[in-house]
Amino acid sequence: MNFPQKNGGGKTSKPAWKILFEYLVYPDQNLLYRICRKMIIYLERLEIEEIKEISSHFRGGVETDEESQKYGANWPKPKVNPFIEEGLAEKIFEIASEKLSDETIAGAIIEWLRQEQARELSLVLEKRHAPLAEVDEAVKKFLRTHERNKNYNIDEIMGLRVGLIYRFLSENLSYINIAKNYISIRDVNQILNRTIGPANGNGKLGGKSSGMILAREILNKKKKENPLLENVHTPKSRFLTSDALYDFLHYNALEEFVFLKYKDVEEIREEYSFLEHKFKNSTFPPETIQALNLILDDFEGSPIIVRSSSLLEDSFEAAFSGKYKSLFLSNIGTKKERLEALTNAIAEVYASSFAPDPIEYRKERGLIDFREEMGILIQQVVGNKIGKYFFPSYAGVAFSSNEMRWSTRINREDGVIRLVAGLGTRAVDRTIDDYPALVSPGKPNLRVNQSFEDAVRYSQTYVDVIDLEKNRFETIKFSDLVKESKGNIPAIEKIVSFVRENAVIDPISVMDNFEKEDLIVTFNNLINKSDFIPTMNAILSELQQAFGEPVDIEFASDGKKLYLLQCRPQSKSLKNEKIKIPAAIDEKNKIFSASKFVNNGYVPDIEWVVLVDADEYSKLKTPEQMRKIARIIGRLNNKLPRKKFILLGPGRWGSKGDIKLGVPVAYSDINNSAMLIEISKKRKDYSPELSFGTHFFQDLVEADIKYLPLYPDERGVLFNRKFFYGTKNYLPRLLPEYVAFEHVVKVTKVEEFAPGKKLFVYMDGDSNQALAFLQ
Repeated sequence: MNFPQKNGGGKTSKPAWKILFEYLVYPDQNLLYRICRKMIIYLERLEIEEIKEISSHFRGGVETDEESQKYGANWPKPKVNPFIEEGLAEKIFEIASEKLSDETIAGAIIEWLRQEQARELSLVLEKRHAPLAEVDEAVKKFLRTHERNKNYNIDEIMGLRVGLIYRFLSENLSYINIAKNYISIRDVNQILNRTIGPANGNGKLGGKSSGMILAREILNKKKKENPLLENVHTPKSRFLTSDALYDFLHYNALEEFVFLKYKDVEEIREEYSFLEHKFKNSTFPPETIQALNLILDDFEGSPIIVRSSSLLEDSFEAAFSGKYKSLFLSNIGTKKERLEALTNAIAEVYASSFAPDPIEYRKERGLIDFREEMGILIQQVVGNKIGKYFFPSYAGVAFSSNEMRWSTRINREDGVIRLVAGLGTRAVDRTIDDYPALVSPGKPNLRVNQSFEDAVRYSQTYVDVIDLEKNRFETIKFSDLVKESKGNIPAIEKIVSFVRENAVIDPISVMDNFEKEDLIVTFNNLINKSDFIPTMNAILSELQQAFGEPVDIEFASDGKKLYLLQCRPQSKSLKNEKIKIPAAIDEKNKIFSASKFVNNGYVPDIEWVVLVDADEYSKLKTPEQMRKIARIIGRLNNKLPRKKFILLGPGRWGSKGDIKLGVPVAYSDINNSAMLIEISKKRKDYSPELSFGTHFFQDLVEADIKYLPLYPDERGVLFNRKFFYGTKNYLPRLLPEYVAFEHVVKVTKVEEFAPGKKLFVYMDGDSNQALAFLQ
């Protein structure tokens, strides 16, 4: 503001501060009180004596010894008049005008009035559940003011940041303590521009969205210091607030399902298919439909993924890895068809919040009474359209801490990357018929498969893509994809190697003839001849440093740019205590041993052992019979004493796809077990793929279920058949309705085999040895 100047007649016009005071401050008694209070504090700091007496009146008088004795420390003081006494404001500013220049007083008033404008946003945020529309308007108004006045106090800004983070992203103090240093008010404004939800609603964006946003801002601010991060991006994203779920429930009178979570997990499992059907045949409020139409306009021409983002998901306390649904959409067809597909997908994600797995997971962690809400994260799928398919060149997950190491030379802090060609679904799900690449970014040359035979046998064979012609998610052979694309897959020279005369040869350039070569997926050139590994190390290092603990990320690449899709604190680490197998164990007490991919672990006092016989399981004729085995395991999981039993079975527990080689259990089927063992018997060169980094493995880590792969046909490995097959099978007694499957599922009571003894399992990761024995 321009301060008044003396006029030509030599008279001085009224000082600017008096004009401000008379017209902007004095008419508002509450504002007058705050401005006077600030001026008193200002003058007191300058140690101006004349203000002291007024200060005591302003504060309700100085407490005398007599008054102190009269009321005492445990009695309330008398209330004083909250308004400024007549003439007191004039006295305060009269003293100020004698001690300070007109310019100084005017500058102070202007600064305090500017702070009052910031206070408008602060007052909105003080409402614990301020409506979305009101906060959005207040943020935009603040930023317009901020453009003109950029000298806000850092404490004010930090307070507003915290308020906005608390309102939209997370109430978790660990998250807030990190995010307030990286997420600005302008960042929140950009987020709000991409957020839809009930205008009067008070929902948040949910854990998955909040985790991605925080990671993005951390990396964006680190790009100036670390050039490796320049090529790291996040996909276009839109957010549906968590309270839109309850709008959906109320709009369709589905409130009956809110309390389904208190039922037994078996009842929930029985009702879930009906619930999902009901949700998918319900309608959305008009306000939501209008907003989704705008999102479809924004994403037109690009496949999208509808991802769950519940309030509890990806938090510092629990990851909920893979518990809720994420669904791909090709986003093609008429506007009506695209809208129908989008609302159908959102309804299915909403339904997954009432599924048995996440509810069981919540019960275990004391979260069942929490009012869980489901936000939705809609992201553009990373990738390229190649012929009729859309897919990223490669994708995967990465962990800054490696919990299951395949070499004693790999340390926990070396991390692990689980890498696949195509969509990243094959990196996070367990699949029977394929093998993602496992890489430790801290020791990239220590690969799982070192020999030529293993490199070929255990390479990725299938790839997940979006078929734009059939309008669906599809799994096809990688070799067929290469033919379909005529070898023109972005970054293919970094993904594949050639198999020539019993040797793996890496491509020289993108000009090689990939159509006519015998290819396998190795990622050799990506790992050895690009900046991928240094970039991943930089991402994991920066995020772990900011989070203050190990992190878990998802990523994808279109062949040129690397995109961060998700970030969360890594599931709480397994204890890495040193374990030594006792010496001189009597041979008759040994039950099984292992000498491959052993991690440190100790499982004591086991009373029951459940074995799914690999040969009998493979003879089952229908998928329905195989799913019944999973149901038997689930029933035993709830019937046997918690953490007093272990599970052994063929292939890959929890597999998706071909369930013939692995029991298709869910988390709620195994969460009470102490240990899970995957038995790999020699059959057509098949070996179970290591589960490191999958959602399934994260469940094992969080539930403290020890994991061990067992290769009973290898030399020197012990498998006591008398223990497993020579004792009474308790399945008919425990679950008589499943007696027809007693030839497949063997339930052994340890004391039946060895009275007075229990089973103990020692896993020595340093020597790569494990032994189970009775004592």
